[in-house]
Amino acid sequence: MRPSLLFFLFLLAASLAPRAHAQSCAQPAVLFVLDRSASMNEGVPGAESKWAAALGALRQAADVLEGRGNVGLRVFPADLGCDPGATLLALGPHSADALVAAAEPPPTVGAYTPLAEALDALADEPWLSAGEGPQHVVLITDGWQWCAPYDAATRFTPIGAAARLRSLGVIVHVVGFGAGVDALTLNRVAVAGGAPRPGCDPDGADVHGADPCYHDAHAADELGAVLTALATTIGDERCNGVDDDCDGGVDEGFDRDGDGVTVCAPAPDCDDEDPSVFPGAHERCDGIDADCDGAADVGCECPAGAVRSCGEGAGYCGLARQRCVEGRWGVCEGGRVRADERCNGVDDDCDDRVDEYALCPIGGLCLAGRCRPLLPDAGAPNDAGVGGEAEVELPPPTLGCACVAAAAPAPADPSAVVWGLAGVLGGVVRRWGRIGRSERRGVGRRPPGTRSEDS
Repeated sequence: MRPSLLFFLFLLAASLAPRAHAQSCAQPAVLFVLDRSASMNEGVPGAESKWAAALGALRQAADVLEGRGNVGLRVFPADLGCDPGATLLALGPHSADALVAAAEPPPTVGAYTPLAEALDALADEPWLSAGEGPQHVVLITDGWQWCAPYDAATRFTPIGAAARLRSLGVIVHVVGFGAGVDALTLNRVAVAGGAPRPGCDPDGADVHGADPCYHDAHAADELGAVLTALATTIGDERCNGVDDDCDGGVDEGFDRDGDGVTVCAPAPDCDDEDPSVFPGAHERCDGIDADCDGAADVGCECPAGAVRSCGEGAGYCGLARQRCVEGRWGVCEGGRVRADERCNGVDDDCDDRVDEYALCPIGGLCLAGRCRPLLPDAGAPNDAGVGGEAEVELPPPTLGCACVAAAAPAPADPSAVVWGLAGVLGGVVRRWGRIGRSERRGVGRRPPGTRSEDS
C-alpha cells in the first residue's frame, strides 16, 4: 500500500473519531418551570420569601449541572392573570449566575397559578426537537391550579397536560413548595409525568403525608436539597449505553465488579458483585450461574469440591472416596482391594470381620492380629512349669492371601494340615496330663518319719 494512501486513511479516521464521540455523548436538557404567582412573595423559613428561596435553590441545581447538561428557565404567568408563561432563558450550557439573573420577580397581586396552561405550552416549544439527550421539566409551584374566577372543574387538568408531555418523551419532575399546594393533584401529576418518588401514594391528599409522589419542601434549605438531588440524578450517568455526562465514558458506575460487562448491556451482567460471573463466562460447576444463561452448572457431572463414596462392586472396601474437580469425578482413592483374610488385624475380605479364619503356620493361632504359638512350653515357663505367652517368630503361612494368583505359593495338602493340628492338640493333652499326674502324686502322702493322728 502506498504511503500517501496510508496517510489519507489516517486523516479520515482522525476526522471521524470526534464525530463518533459526539454522537455517543447526549447531555440532558433541563428546563426549570418556576411558579411566578403573587403568593411566591410570602415568607418562608430560611428566606425572606419563597421567590428568594427558589432562586437560591436554582443556583445550587445549576451549579451541579454546569458542564453536565443544558439548562433553561421559564416562568408562569409571565404577566398578570393566567397566561401560560414565557421562557426567560433558552436551553443552553448556562452558568448558575446566568440562570438566576434571567429571573424576574413576581408581581405582588393579580398573578395566579395556571399549572395546566403552563405545561400545555411546553409542547409547542422548539426545545423538544433540539439535541439527542433526555429532556426534563422541573416544575416548581406553591399553589393549586387556579385562575380567576376559580373553576373547581379544572382542578385535575394539569394531570392530562403532564401525560401529554410524557408521551412526547419529556420527563416531568414535580416540586411542591409550602403547605398551600394541592397535594392530591401534584401526586397524580408526578405519576403522569413519569417521575414519581419510589413507593409513593398517588391518592394522598395531605400536604404533610408520609409518601408523596411529588418532591415536597417547606423551607429554603429543604428546597435547595430537593433541587440539588434532582440535578444530581438528572446529570449523572445512566445505564443506557450512552455517554450521558459527556466525560468520554459510557455507563461508568454500572460495572461495579470490573468484569467489563454492565448491568445495562444487551446481555447484562447478572451479578455485578462477582467479577467471575458475566455472560459468556466459563461454568465452574459450583452451583452458580456463571454465564448468566439462567441455569447453573450446565454440562457438569458434579459440583466442585463434592465428595462421594466409590468402588462398590469394583473390588474396593474401606474409606474409598472420589472428589469432584472442575465438574468431573476424580479417581477413587483411599480404598483397599478385596483379598483373602490374613492374620494382620485388617478386614482383608471386606465382610466387616477381622482375621476370621485367618491361617497361621502349624503350631500357631491368630490372636489380636498376630500368629501366636499354641504349645504352652513354646515360651518362657511359669512357676508350674507351663509354657508362657511369649511370641515367637514363625515362618510365613502356607495358606492365606491369594489375591495375586501368579505369585502365591501352592496351598498345603489339607490332610497334612489336619494331621498336623491333631499332633499339636495331642502334644498339649500329653503335656497337661503329665503336669496333672505329678500334682496328684503329692495328694495324701506324708513326709518320711511322720505318723497319723490315730496311730
